[in-house]
Order: sequence, then C-alpha cells, then structure tokens
Amino acid sequence: MAGRTYVLSDLHGHFRIFLKMLEKIHFGSEDELYILGDCCDRGPSSLEIYRFLWQHRDNIFLLKGNHELMMRDALMSEDEKSFQRRMWKDNGGGKTIESYHDYIGRTDMTEEEFDAAKKNFYRGMVNYVNSCPDFVEREIGGQKFVLIHAGINPEKTLYEQTEEECAWMREWFYMSPGLKDKLIIFGHTPTCFLHTTQECFDIWRDPVHHDKIGIDGGLGPFPKGQLNCICLNDMSVYVIKKADLPEEE
Repeated sequence: MAGRTYVLSDLHGHFRIFLKMLEKIHFGSEDELYILGDCCDRGPSSLEIYRFLWQHRDNIFLLKGNHELMMRDALMSEDEKSFQRRMWKDNGGGKTIESYHDYIGRTDMTEEEFDAAKKNFYRGMVNYVNSCPDFVEREIGGQKFVLIHAGINPEKTLYEQTEEECAWMREWFYMSPGLKDKLIIFGHTPTCFLHTTQECFDIWRDPVHHDKIGIDGGLGPFPKGQLNCICLNDMSVYVIKKADLPEEE
C-alpha cells in the first residue's frame, strides 16, 4: 500500500513540536515528508532537527530555506565579525550556533583542537545544506505541485529561478499569477501577513489566482504561532499550536 505525502515548513528549532506533528499524522516508513526549509534559528533545538532529518533521509526531505542559506554562508566565513555572521546572528542564529558548540563540546580539548572540530562540523553542515534542493515537483492524484520555501520570480520559468529567489521571494510572488497548471506550496511568509487578519496563522489559499498555498504558521517569531502540515493526497490539514508546548522556550 502506497504511503501518504506530507508538507510542512519553518520549524525554526522547535523539535518537540515537530515530533508531536509526526505523531499526530501517524507518520510511517511508507510515508514521505517534505520540509520547506528554515529548520534552524530562533527555537532551542535546531541541531536535534537536523540530526533527525539525517537519520530519516530515506523519506524526510529538506528543501533550502533562507535561514539555511544564512547559516551556510555564515559557517563558510571564518571572520566572526563578517557581514554573513552578523546577518545570521541578527536573524536568530545565536541559539543555533550555541547548540552546535554544545554538541561539539570543549571537554579536554585545546583551543586548536576545538577550532579543528568546529571547522569539520561546519564543513559537514555546509555540505548538507548544499545537497538540499531549491524546489521539488510532485504529481499526486493528477495534481501537479511545486514545493518551495519562499516562492518564485514571476517573470521567470521554474527552472530559471536562482537559489536566492527560491529562498527569499515575498510580495511579488504571492501577489502575482504562479505557474500554469501547478499548485505552489510555500513557507517563508507567516500566513498572518497573508490573511486579512494578522491574528490568523492557518494555511492561506490564494483567493485571486487559486494557484498557491502558504503554510508558514509563524512558529518561529510569534508566541501564538503554529505548525501547519498539509497532506497532498487529500489536502487535509493538521495543526499544532506553539502555546500547546510552551516548554520549548
């Protein structure tokens, strides 16, 4: 029996909420899950998420988000005061780097050994991010889907998009027509900014062009945010509210 295909986005370090969602959807080995980027930063458990994804890479797939790109570029820079390091830190990267250093540990290490361990770990994370796709195309039940973190440049075809456009687009994308005969599912922009009321974090369906669904429930930056998950087989939606697991702060 074929499994089901799920999509969620923007976990931002909330590992326990992620595990709760997997439990809620009864995620099994025959199912597939696509995470539309931004697993790191802001929340407390970014490293635990990445380690879990690596352990389940046969059926859980991560796409690049803008926070993965910021993390990658920061880890590639050896200058602690570089623009890349400061930009990542200003966008919630501080908790992520702390979790990495706690994982590496400094017990019985010299400064030189710790620096070498950091560089080796950073190199692994950079390679992991680079291995993640910018977008994924799927067809399920006759419906063609494009899964992407932020969106597309409306003036380009799908395969002309740059890495940065896939990870950073906002208003120009979601206010324009999308792709013909394809439904784009994206994260990045919390849905409270897409709905007419900023108190709503439920998934957003494009009311004008009917070709996009936004699923970022604001789990990272908003106390009232939530994790949204959508099943592509029947378009059912599952929700876990951040307030239901307050111990993650």
